[in-house]
Amino acid sequence: MSFLYQKNTLKIFIFFVCVLLKGCAVAGSVFVPLESIEPPTGKYNIGTQVYFWTDKSRGEVYTTDPSDYRELMVQIWYPAKGGENYQKAPHVTFPEKAISSIARTAGLPSSFGKHGTQLTSNSVFGLLPIQNKKFPLILFSHGDGGLLTQNTSQVEELVSNGYIVIACNHTYNASITFDKKGNSIPYKQNVSWNEQAQYHKKYYTNLLINYRYQDLAFLLKVLKQNKFDDGSVNPFQNNINFEKVGAMGHSMGGGTTYIAMLKNHQIKAGVALDGWFFGLLEEDAKTNTKKPFLHLGQEQFLDTNIEGDINFSKDGKRNFEIYNKILETNEESYGVYIKNSLHYSYTDMKLIYNQGAPLALPLDSLGEVDKNIVDDVLDKTILDFFNYVFQNTTFEPEKYNTFNNQVIYQKYNKN
Repeated sequence: MSFLYQKNTLKIFIFFVCVLLKGCAVAGSVFVPLESIEPPTGKYNIGTQVYFWTDKSRGEVYTTDPSDYRELMVQIWYPAKGGENYQKAPHVTFPEKAISSIARTAGLPSSFGKHGTQLTSNSVFGLLPIQNKKFPLILFSHGDGGLLTQNTSQVEELVSNGYIVIACNHTYNASITFDKKGNSIPYKQNVSWNEQAQYHKKYYTNLLINYRYQDLAFLLKVLKQNKFDDGSVNPFQNNINFEKVGAMGHSMGGGTTYIAMLKNHQIKAGVALDGWFFGLLEEDAKTNTKKPFLHLGQEQFLDTNIEGDINFSKDGKRNFEIYNKILETNEESYGVYIKNSLHYSYTDMKLIYNQGAPLALPLDSLGEVDKNIVDDVLDKTILDFFNYVFQNTTFEPEKYNTFNNQVIYQKYNKN
């Protein structure tokens, strides 16, 4: 993820003094103050597990080795037994290696984010799943250059309230991922796709989101098997209600989610977080999925005349046009727009970064909106939406808290 830093002469001066006197790690904890996310509200404890799966039906398009198959690092969160006094899992899986990569991506010294390794989630590795009960399944897709744990707050809120969530690092499209030996795999672009993108960016982006969708379809396929490809017994098969499957994603993951709704009859609903729909083809946007769709994003999505949204470009304006075509076409769609939010307001970075700390560097991609508003709106709206789809509850976002008109709720129905 690329975070842009606003200029502040005094803070920068103090920063360099701290670096000289105490080193980057200490300075990082002062100028990039981080705190763990809040516990979820549901009744279930949360177990989590990491796997490494290989899709042998697909060659890896990012490498030139014809024998190289698509390998994915996968994480599953599920309602679990016990775990109250167990050590919580780190917020970022393999934190020592991953945090350094994230810091470098943000333009910081690799040691600057080391204190981020201390961030914890509310999940516990290896707990036994609750038995004799089936739960809906949600597939999560991260943004371009993101991570599978980037929206842990929303994931844990769902799981604590009776959902199973699975996500993968989209290999080479994630900020960093790992193979089963622990070797790191950094972000890179497909060379041939990138060459095409010079002439036709939409062509490249469409190939990419469809490739990412195939990752999600593969996860769903594996979860329905008795055993995983390493021969181990699938402990989740009997805990998942495969008649109740949804998808969710941030940014390009939102576009991936919509493709999944279009292409996979097993996926019954979708949620996009500040979605990047640029890669959808015209016929995609004009096709009614006949499935409920929820989008939570910046207020700019309401302004069809704005010159760009996420990256203030013509591509951003085109993203708006595609989004509005979806709203015109899809049978049941909902929009939630948070004022003063920006693209990364819709990730955990907004929640774990303490913008109010005295010497905190202002990250202008997080937006000025209060993080408590973001946390409440995202967690509640997403949970209520999926409960409406899978638990037959009511969903009336127009009655939700607008936080003094800082949040706008809209319902779109094709009639």
